Amino acid sequence: MDLGADEFEESLPLLQELVQEADFVGLDIEFTGLRSNLSGPQQISLFDLPSEWYLKTRQSVQQFTICQIGLSVFSAIEGEANKYIAHSCNFFLFPTTFGILDSEFSFQASSVQFLNQYGFNYNKFLKNGIPYMNEEQEKKIRHDILTGNWRVRSSPDKDQIKAVIDKVTRWLDLAKEGDWMTLPGIAGFQAFEVQLVLRQALPDIWTVLKDEGVVVKKVSKQHRWYLQNTSCDRESCWKEKILLSARGFSVFFQMLVKAQKTGSHLSPRQDGVRLPRVVSNPWDQVIYLRWPPRIGGI
Repeated sequence: MDLGADEFEESLPLLQELVQEADFVGLDIEFTGLRSNLSGPQQISLFDLPSEWYLKTRQSVQQFTICQIGLSVFSAIEGEANKYIAHSCNFFLFPTTFGILDSEFSFQASSVQFLNQYGFNYNKFLKNGIPYMNEEQEKKIRHDILTGNWRVRSSPDKDQIKAVIDKVTRWLDLAKEGDWMTLPGIAGFQAFEVQLVLRQALPDIWTVLKDEGVVVKKVSKQHRWYLQNTSCDRESCWKEKILLSARGFSVFFQMLVKAQKTGSHLSPRQDGVRLPRVVSNPWDQVIYLRWPPRIGGI
């Protein structure tokens, strides 16, 4: 089963439950590249110790980004020796773009060819990738959001935000207190971003996210203060929701690390790098495996 940004939040509780109850999990991580053109002592060699190989590979891969993570969750079958139930899915990922956070990364031609050969869906990666960020980026974004020191950076986002503010401003000129309007077609993480900008720019409105889009309501400044400080949608809680949405897959991955249940079989890759092997099957399909597998079946 493939999961993108549209399905991730809804699936998160099930994913967390499966991992917590698992005996071990397997991961397969795909990058937009693996080997940069290192030279001299930093060049990867067949004679490197495992620790040296890891450090060189880690440094080399920094300029690329993760585009997909495959996950298999294994749970022992009660009363059956060395048999497990496995649930597997693939996560399409794309770096978070929020405020001043706008990552740069490279593609490597050989890696693109390899992924194409095995049917990788670049549309899902680019259009519906689950956002994620590292710990350093999370600290920066958290500080900016909670202190109000936040701004839109990318040109497409600026153009869209400007169009939304112009539309709401024109409506406000004619609206009465208590009137409301809906901004359709805005959902998910983008909806949080739009609401944050509107609340910062316009002191006499309040926003609510509903199924049909972002609802904007004209309110008095006194009512606005009340909503910000006393409602279940008060500013501090709402900003935490924005941060949670911006962290995306990082929330699940940090939980996966804390669970300490990673265990995988290594399989050779075309480029010589050995990464975890993952069984691919839909969530609703149960497969039975013997562990350890026969060497000939690896």
